[in-house]
Amino acid sequence: MVNTLPAPYYQDDAVTIYHGDCREIVPALGRFDLLLTDPPYELTATGGGIGAKRKYLADIDGHIDSGFDSSILECAENWMVFCSKRQLLELLQLAQGRDNWALVTWNKPNPTPLCAGNYLPDTEYVVHAYTSGRLFGEFRDKSRFIVHPVQKNNFGHPTVKPLVVVSKMINLGTQPGEMILDPFAGSGTTGRAAKDLGRKAVLIEREERYCEIAAQRMAQEVLPL
Repeated sequence: MVNTLPAPYYQDDAVTIYHGDCREIVPALGRFDLLLTDPPYELTATGGGIGAKRKYLADIDGHIDSGFDSSILECAENWMVFCSKRQLLELLQLAQGRDNWALVTWNKPNPTPLCAGNYLPDTEYVVHAYTSGRLFGEFRDKSRFIVHPVQKNNFGHPTVKPLVVVSKMINLGTQPGEMILDPFAGSGTTGRAAKDLGRKAVLIEREERYCEIAAQRMAQEVLPL
């Protein structure tokens, strides 16, 4: 555990990126208005037939398919966590310790065409735990489901979430000017959305190649949503 923060990998007026292990960096950061993250899922990335040949499965196998330590959530009273079905029980139990909680789903009209005797992988879950008075957004934002296609990107990360999906969660969980933490930042979508929406964010990513991609995204002009 570190007593002082490492030098930022990237920093501007809205977003700071740290390259390193979130378990070492988060304890030195203090508290946040919201923790919003897409952490490693608990899943099996192997399969027969066309599944075994997909680069996506090869990319996540043994790298981001083993889950995460949920104690990282203790740095924020309010949190939103993308997760797999296997992680739902633990996260819902943790969420029930807050004043309020909700299960939001991202529903994909164009899922990967793999089922192997199971349901299509067309739904991802977001567990939202929040204290009283900390649900924001307009009426149209407060639906518990999001329908949006999976989108191709050039970021080189296998689990990039659409900016539209992340932006909705930020509108629900924060107000302009508030501070967001993403301890599993990946290609930086949380930071990009936060910056576009007038929030601030701290991103942590252990893979330097993704830190570089995130830094490039942050350096782009703020885009209207």
